[in-house]
Amino acid sequence: MTGATQARFRRPAKRGMAPPRPGPGDQTAAAYRAGAGAIAAAGGTAKINRAGSRLESVGSEPHVQPLSLRLASGSARSRRRTLLDHVSYPSWVVLALGAAVGAVLAGASAAVVGCIVVLACATVLLGWRIGEDARTALEQEINGRSNELKKALSELEIAQAETVRRLSMAIEFRDEDTGAHIERIGRFSTLLAEQIGMDPEFCARLSHAAPLHDVGKVAIPDAILLKPGPLTPAERAIVETHAEEGHRLVRGSSSSILDMAATIALSHQEKWDGSGYPRGLAGEAIPIEGRIVAVADVFDALTSDRVYRKAFSVEDAVKMMREERGHHFDPEILDAFMEVLGRSGPDAREGIRADPVALMENTLETYATALERGDAEMAEGAIATAIEDGLPPTTLHAEVIAPALHYIGELSEAGEMDSAREHLALGITRRVLATLYRYMLGGTEPTRERVLLVVLEGDPHTLGLQMVHDQLAAAGYHTSFQTEASVEQLLATVGSQTPDVIILGATMAPAVESVVRAVKELRESHPDIPVMLRGAAVSDGLPGERPDMAVLERIDESVAAVEELLARPVPVPSL
Repeated sequence: MTGATQARFRRPAKRGMAPPRPGPGDQTAAAYRAGAGAIAAAGGTAKINRAGSRLESVGSEPHVQPLSLRLASGSARSRRRTLLDHVSYPSWVVLALGAAVGAVLAGASAAVVGCIVVLACATVLLGWRIGEDARTALEQEINGRSNELKKALSELEIAQAETVRRLSMAIEFRDEDTGAHIERIGRFSTLLAEQIGMDPEFCARLSHAAPLHDVGKVAIPDAILLKPGPLTPAERAIVETHAEEGHRLVRGSSSSILDMAATIALSHQEKWDGSGYPRGLAGEAIPIEGRIVAVADVFDALTSDRVYRKAFSVEDAVKMMREERGHHFDPEILDAFMEVLGRSGPDAREGIRADPVALMENTLETYATALERGDAEMAEGAIATAIEDGLPPTTLHAEVIAPALHYIGELSEAGEMDSAREHLALGITRRVLATLYRYMLGGTEPTRERVLLVVLEGDPHTLGLQMVHDQLAAAGYHTSFQTEASVEQLLATVGSQTPDVIILGATMAPAVESVVRAVKELRESHPDIPVMLRGAAVSDGLPGERPDMAVLERIDESVAAVEELLARPVPVPSL
């Protein structure tokens, strides 16, 4: 897209637009080819390896953060200058000498003069110290309240985005085999908005609002919406009411996301030449967000199966859309979309699908970036697309989610992420794991041995063992999961449940002491129950070479490790 073309999309700031900026780089193209990283194109991203460590920075723009994460932090605030800062130390010396000379001229003794000078200096220093202490206390109070506000705003933004996404999925599940359509519309629309130079805040809202483009379909009867054959003119007229119905449903909200969704719902069926519906708008009278979603929606519709036809190939879809340039679509927005496709090639998505390693690495990069930004929609979209593309949940646990959490931990330890943002990232992962667990479990009934998984008190990080639990439950084991348990609570649970295997987890060094004590107590009271250890803190901190003990090194080996441990001979207690 030329500079002249991009200049056409410049609008006042109130319309959420910015001057053109360079298009997404190579990393974004790779993420797009994976179908999971389109949203990650804005700003500089971090490339993450499977161990969860940052390898290199890509791009020069800073990450776009939600409002709640852009609040000023106490660590970045400069110290306020006081009156004392404007008076140099030589000035204080001159004043002190002047006072001493005055005292001498007045006939005071040297001892009296010295005492006066010392008293004056002590008074000044004491006043300065009291002022500094008061300022420090005030800054700490302000910082504490700012952190509370950041946390509250972050949770509110996540709840709002989650509500919008759930509403989108409820609508699309009526006429889609999966919810992947709404995920793709959000990604395609965001990628296209970035390509034409829209500002990051506009793109962030669009990623949440675009999936609601067909919200008005909730008012369309299933007999028409799911009809396998062509629609009659009367039925077509009913379907076309979904634009007005969608606008009526979500308009008037105080949410900027729903406000944009209302505009999209009303305008995404308009056509550049004025032949669309519901209001027959033409050209730039159609809101820019409607023109963007129109291109993304048609492309995804053409390349997806429908109840009345099979999907067209990407090549055929591109040909059909080019024929509508200047008729259905804004010519320059369509050209920008073709540039996006041209960077990856029409078959790039299938190529990535054929390469599980490339797909996994792109999913990891997208998911880690989403956690760093606090973007729940982006994180859930990355996992949903990876599942659709054939990555098994066990691989996602071990090769995507666990390394991404490790990366977040590294950022926190290095002081590059505050506690509020870390808390947000962990909360997003909990929701992702809950959704993934429901997918994994399906209709599985527990028919195998009982496994008790416990994170002892003193260790707040439970997500690693949570993934182990989910894999075992999906494999048919009877599972029980406890967190923040004392050794006494662990022994009581073992006595009441009589598990066949116990798995203890610890990621923090302080928890190792509790694990050591728990293992000792279990060997004395229940020597016949095998124990498995999981977590960075215990893998090297306790011996694993015992017939009744094992160390789980990889999350995706959970089921095989439990099976192997159960197959070992039960140790015979010595007499």
